[in-house]
Amino acid sequence: MSVEIIIDKEKCKYSMYDPQGCKKCMSICGASVFATRPTEKRDFSIPKEQRLDPTIWQISAPWADVCNLCGACLKVCPHGALAINVDGKPLDK
Repeated sequence: MSVEIIIDKEKCKYSMYDPQGCKKCMSICGASVFATRPTEKRDFSIPKEQRLDPTIWQISAPWADVCNLCGACLKVCPHGALAINVDGKPLDK
């Protein structure tokens, strides 16, 4: 069984400037498939004024393979930013 969790970055209202932002999907997920991370890796080899802002964060689903398909994250997301595909077919809410 192949599980893919898709996060629509345009719809996700996770606060890009606040790692303490929405994270409702993270809070409800018993399987802990979600994580936050900076959008870009900091590159200290370039001048400070050209570096990317390290406070810009995003949610990802690096452990989708342990998803138990309960759909709680789909139900709790207030902006409909999540989708789960199982063997290429959408999981219903």
